[in-house]
Amino acid sequence: MSTQTIWVAGKHRGVIENGQAWDLQGVFDSEALAEAACKTPEDFIGPVALNTPLPQEATSWPGVRYPLGDVAG
Repeated sequence: MSTQTIWVAGKHRGVIENGQAWDLQGVFDSEALAEAACKTPEDFIGPVALNTPLPQEATSWPGVRYPLGDVAG
């Protein structure tokens, strides 16, 4: 079985006590479509493997990036 990657687009809202706060902007089947959804420097995209459980604990998100500028840095 092959692993398909989907792309999440979101908006960074700030730092909270136990991590980062963000709003979901959309889910896309290509990186290009996710990037096109970004309109402000606070908007980010990140890959997620479909049908793959994610860790329960807070972790870094490999591959996440801010196409219009990094505000979370």
